[in-house]
Amino acid sequence: MMRRTQGFTLLEMVVVLVLMGIVTSLALPGLQKMYDSMAASLSRNELRSVLNNLALDVRADGHALSFNEFPAQSNRFPKEFIKRMEPLGVSLTLEQPLLITPSGFCPHPALIKVTKGAQQYSLTMRSPDCRVSSE
Repeated sequence: MMRRTQGFTLLEMVVVLVLMGIVTSLALPGLQKMYDSMAASLSRNELRSVLNNLALDVRADGHALSFNEFPAQSNRFPKEFIKRMEPLGVSLTLEQPLLITPSGFCPHPALIKVTKGAQQYSLTMRSPDCRVSSE
C-alpha cells in the first residue's frame, strides 16, 4: 500500500505563482508612482536647502549678487553655490532680477521658476532673510 506524503502538488504551486504575479502587476504601477513622487520631493527639498544657503554664500564671498537666470549667469554666483547646484540639474528663471547684498540681505522677494527636465514648479524667496518657501 502506497502512503501519500504531505505537501503541495505542482498545480497548487503554479496557481499560487500566477496569483502572486497578478497581484504584483497590479501593485507595481502604484509603487513606481510613489517612488517617483518621493524622488521629486527629495530633489525639491535639496534645492530649497541649497537656495537657503545662497545668502550665506554671497555673504562669505563678500560681493553682491544680482541674477535672473541660472545656469546662464553662473559666472556671477559664488563657487560653493555652483558646486552644490550642478548635481541637481535644474535651471532657475526669475521674471525680475533678484538682488542679494554683500551682507546676505534680500531687499525684495522673488518668484523663482524651477525647471528640471519636463517638470516645472515655483519657489518664493522671501525678503529680507532670503529664505525659500513653496508657492
